[in-house]
Amino acid sequence: MNIKFNPNSFYQYKTINTNSKQYQAVARDSLNDIITSEMMMTPEQKMLYEMFGGREQVIKNRMSMYDSDGNLLNAHGVAGMCMNGVSLEEAHQIIDVPDQWKEAMFEETKRHFAQEYGVGNGDTTRRTEVFTAYQKATPIEDRLKGTWTLGQYEKAYRQAFYNAVKAENPDWELGKPFDRSILDKISREDIDNSLVKQNGEYGTELVIKKLDISV
Repeated sequence: MNIKFNPNSFYQYKTINTNSKQYQAVARDSLNDIITSEMMMTPEQKMLYEMFGGREQVIKNRMSMYDSDGNLLNAHGVAGMCMNGVSLEEAHQIIDVPDQWKEAMFEETKRHFAQEYGVGNGDTTRRTEVFTAYQKATPIEDRLKGTWTLGQYEKAYRQAFYNAVKAENPDWELGKPFDRSILDKISREDIDNSLVKQNGEYGTELVIKKLDISV
């Protein structure tokens, strides 16, 4: 069903500013679907719907998904992370990331690699906290590209740690204990200086060209 509505033609809101960018974003993205759903409700469903605030409450709930400029927020409350209408070539570019965020990602990757003996464990990693803090400190127009770039550094740090442990113990496998002091002999700067850009399957990537991991 493809129905087009004038969102302000027949419904009077009591607590919603229809001139706000949040409302306008909801009207653009969701209002047609909301009204269509209402039209398909039984009388009993409609009564319960109204008891819990009806369309006004639904709209308010949807408005909380956008910032004051009408930008969609992700699950961590960060705008500018939506890929709708953005190509991989546009989003997956390498840009400058301040050293403080590369250092934060390096330290978290090192901590997690040592704790889990190289195994990625979604229950114990704090990588999301690093990404989210970086995104909130970054201009909205750079967040997709910057997040991709920081992720490329994270991947390089993990690879460098893996290579270092394997160089020390060729028989080592992921999940097996190793001497964690090996990781202390690798600096972020050395890894960063070893990285070069190249075109990959999903966009521009950072790869380790050459890194001395003798320990």
